[in-house]
Amino acid sequence: MIHEQRVSPLLQFLLLIVFIIGGFIATSLLALVVSNVMHIDISKLPDEILKPENVNWNRLLQVLSSFMVMALPAFLVATFNGGNPVYKIGFNEAINGRQTLLVVFMVLAGFMVSGAVGELNEMIPLPKATEIYFKKLEDEYNREVLSITSMKTGFDYIVSLVVLALIPAIFEEMLFRGCLQKIMISLMRNAFAGIFITSVIFSAIHFSYYGFLPRLFLGLMLGYIFYFSKNIWLNIIAHFLNNAYPLTAMYGLALQGKSSEDALQETFPLYYGIIGAVILILLFISFKKESVRVLGHSHASDANRL
Repeated sequence: MIHEQRVSPLLQFLLLIVFIIGGFIATSLLALVVSNVMHIDISKLPDEILKPENVNWNRLLQVLSSFMVMALPAFLVATFNGGNPVYKIGFNEAINGRQTLLVVFMVLAGFMVSGAVGELNEMIPLPKATEIYFKKLEDEYNREVLSITSMKTGFDYIVSLVVLALIPAIFEEMLFRGCLQKIMISLMRNAFAGIFITSVIFSAIHFSYYGFLPRLFLGLMLGYIFYFSKNIWLNIIAHFLNNAYPLTAMYGLALQGKSSEDALQETFPLYYGIIGAVILILLFISFKKESVRVLGHSHASDANRL
């Protein structure tokens, strides 16, 4: 008999932390190697790496670091639970077109909620010194994104979609939904608590105060998509679409000769959020029913194969 779980949730969590720390160390060493190869003065980081002539190295470093810190730790933890670690993370065949279409509409409704939540986030009063500090962090984050995208041609746009939309969607979903969320639900013995804690961590690691509530909402939406469907592919689709929208808007603005930064700061009136929330709840009700049906059919197929 094969045990479904070989290590406790707490040990899984501790292992995940160790692997993530190892990923950060490996990424730091990689950054040192890159800086030596490119003859970059480390004392002048991050300004040096953000220069246009270094954009490709920056993109490569982003991809490798996210793999080392997110995807690899999730995969390693999954190997301790028996069976196929890829399947354990959620890469399975229990998916259909109706689920996928519902996820697309959920993302569209989610934009309305996220934009309104972003407006709410900006309304929260802060001490002047704290506000200046957070705005500085936000400006640095936007500068890095604009540096990595640098979309002047259609090819640049495709590269940006891969580096800033597709790869983060895959690696972040592997870590947060395919690994951490499962651990947190087991530790908390409550689905909402596990999904909420995972979403808070997901938002916090982006180090963006003004984007904290929108990313918290995104984390909750992605969390319940995975909780109901048990399929990471649907999360990747939703996450990719969420990332691709501002990049597409940025590219459109760039073609018009306008500032691409405007696409990173879009908010909506609060009533948009109410309308979007109602639509999203209705879509989730349908999505949950469809996911139960798909999972039931998948389990029946597995039983027949046995």
